[in-house]
Amino acid sequence: MLPDSLPDVSLAAILDALPDGVAWMLPIYGEQDDVVNFRLAYRNAIAQNLTGNTLQMQIGSYLPGNTPDQFPRADESFQALLAVYQSGEPAQQTYYSEDLTRWISVSRSLLNGGILSVMRDVTPGKVAENVLTSINTTQALAATEASVLAATNLQQIIDVAQTGIAMLEPIVDENDQILDFRFVTANRIVAQMVGQTTDVILNTPTSNWFTSYRETNVFDFYKRTYTTGEAQRFDINYDVDGFDIWLDVQSVKLGKFVMVTFTDYTLLKQVQEALEQQAADNQRQADLLNSVLDSSGSGIMAFEAIRNPAEENRIVDFRFIVANQACVGLVGKSIEEMVGKPLLSIFPGNVESGLFDLYKQTTETGKPGRTEVYYNLDGLNFWFDISAQKLGDGFVVTFTDVSPLKRANKAIEASAAELTTVIDTAQAGIFLFEPVFDEQNEVTDFRFRLANRQLAAYVGQEPAALIGELGSRWFPGYKTNGLFDTYLKAYQTGRTQRFDFHYDGDGIDVWLDIMATKMGNEVLVTFADYTSLKRVQRQLEHSIVDLSRSNESLQQFAYVASHDLQEPLRKIQSFGDVMQARFGPELGDVGSDMIGRMQTAAGRMSTLIHDLLTYSRLSAKPAEMKPIALANVLARVLDDLDLPIRESGATIKVDSLPTLPGDESQLRQLFQNLLTNALKFRQADTTPLITISSRTVDAAELPELVPTRKVPVYQCVTVKDNGIGFDQKYADRIFQVFQRLHGRAQYDGTGIGLAIVQRVIDNHGGAIRASSKPGHGATFELYLPA
Repeated sequence: MLPDSLPDVSLAAILDALPDGVAWMLPIYGEQDDVVNFRLAYRNAIAQNLTGNTLQMQIGSYLPGNTPDQFPRADESFQALLAVYQSGEPAQQTYYSEDLTRWISVSRSLLNGGILSVMRDVTPGKVAENVLTSINTTQALAATEASVLAATNLQQIIDVAQTGIAMLEPIVDENDQILDFRFVTANRIVAQMVGQTTDVILNTPTSNWFTSYRETNVFDFYKRTYTTGEAQRFDINYDVDGFDIWLDVQSVKLGKFVMVTFTDYTLLKQVQEALEQQAADNQRQADLLNSVLDSSGSGIMAFEAIRNPAEENRIVDFRFIVANQACVGLVGKSIEEMVGKPLLSIFPGNVESGLFDLYKQTTETGKPGRTEVYYNLDGLNFWFDISAQKLGDGFVVTFTDVSPLKRANKAIEASAAELTTVIDTAQAGIFLFEPVFDEQNEVTDFRFRLANRQLAAYVGQEPAALIGELGSRWFPGYKTNGLFDTYLKAYQTGRTQRFDFHYDGDGIDVWLDIMATKMGNEVLVTFADYTSLKRVQRQLEHSIVDLSRSNESLQQFAYVASHDLQEPLRKIQSFGDVMQARFGPELGDVGSDMIGRMQTAAGRMSTLIHDLLTYSRLSAKPAEMKPIALANVLARVLDDLDLPIRESGATIKVDSLPTLPGDESQLRQLFQNLLTNALKFRQADTTPLITISSRTVDAAELPELVPTRKVPVYQCVTVKDNGIGFDQKYADRIFQVFQRLHGRAQYDGTGIGLAIVQRVIDNHGGAIRASSKPGHGATFELYLPA
């Protein structure tokens, strides 16, 4: 908002140098909060000259006189100002001043809560307009002596004008399209803009001097005036052709010409922008102050003294003038309830509490006052810390509710004892080290400032015996075993140190999990004694080594046993074949049947041993995972199963399969067992159809059967057949070793195939899900990390 007078000398000088009058009026409100008058807050020298007797243009004067109670309801100036103030819309008025015998144009607009009036002397333009209107176009073209004389007089008239005046004639093409305008008449203001005289620019195209004006709205306005006959008035910032000016332009069609008048108000625009910036800065400062006040958690109030003149201006009360939002919550009163009201009318208890005397002393002597008060008056009940500072003829007070602090102090005293109990009964060791410096300011040791019983027990003492003593006094080995260096590192760098430590010295042999953290200028050390756990761990490590040796021996035994068992079985099968061939007729049907059963049992035994050996070899994860193209793996499996595929007439449909990290031999066993099962458990009257496909699955979309999400993306490989299927309740059982859903008389096998599939999936960090219905085939979904 503009002040009553402009303190900025340079800004006032700029305003006084304007060719236009500038005045700023502020509204005056009556008892009904309606505008009853306007007061002059600022005017420049030109404004004083252009008002004549219409208004006594003195700073602080009112309409129409010098006092605000001379209500100017019938005054035209008041009504014009009131209309702009109430509507917020700019207004323009041109009137003839009898006092000055001149035409005055006034533009009024709302600015920062007041009315900004810009006044111009437009007499030359009015005279030119009247003269041009009275000239007959035909007579002008005849170039008679009278018209020449009139033109000469016209040029003299328009050259003294303070506004730009030009008469433009259109330049058209063969289709009567306006291409440009030429100067027929122009005054010195126009010529000076391009650094020429009027005789140089007359009868030349306008675009010769204003090169880019045809690409601006200016040319379009002139064309519209000429083609429609409608007068145009517009403001424009002309910032091309090396110009950067603000113009108030008016164009009127006169005969076959376009008369243009304009006023350069660039300086006024700059002043207005400066005023707006100043107002914005003031508003920002006010907003910042209000924000600071309202963001404070403390109550802030400002008061002015209420004095009694009859008692030598003695202070009898104080009046609220400012209160921030924090006061509302602290005293339970809204800002509206307090501001403007006497202090004692709202809080009379200030007298009894002694605060009123404190405020009077601060106001009278200027000496700040501060106190802590328990205020149990005026419906309030709390402790607060309050301070008062003199402000004008009054004071500003800040206060904070310290009731929680008061209660907290008592709670702290109680909790301190509780904390000591907790620290002493904690199973973890806790102590606080403060550094000890030498003459070179180097840390040479640490001193116990706090120690609990868990720590003191290592040296057979009570915690009080350690407090105040050097660490090396009770634990001399810590200076040389690395603990001191670690604590020093935590102190110097501020980074927490967490480590395991075997303390073997000073009569102590323990394993500790230690954490050292810098806390202020000290080091807090906490530790857990896991000596018993360490002993158990060592026992487990020894057991694991023994178990690994045992497993290795078992694997070797399984291999040797399976190899050694295969040899007798092969001999049994070989001798059986010889007996069947050579002695079959002599043995008869019963003997041949027994030999056949022996051969079948030996074959099943051989298959079982082979499958068990395969399963035992899958007991560990692959040593190295490599990218494996599943399409290549499946191609080899189909080649191995070529004979049973042709015998069953099966159709195998394979979609595009991905490349995955894995072990090729294990993945071959996986697909071979799945496809073998699909071919084996086929329906008697149906040609086997096996479909193999894959899709990408995000880890978040995996079914619950996948226990962990090790990678963000998985591949789901689906193997689907149209075989005999199975009851869904056996979906988990089929992956267990030796589990069969059918007798050997129906389907041969060892019951290990799907257990091998499950083991391969586990070794690859994936999961498998089976779904089926009896007579409707089976679907196996393999989820493998991508």
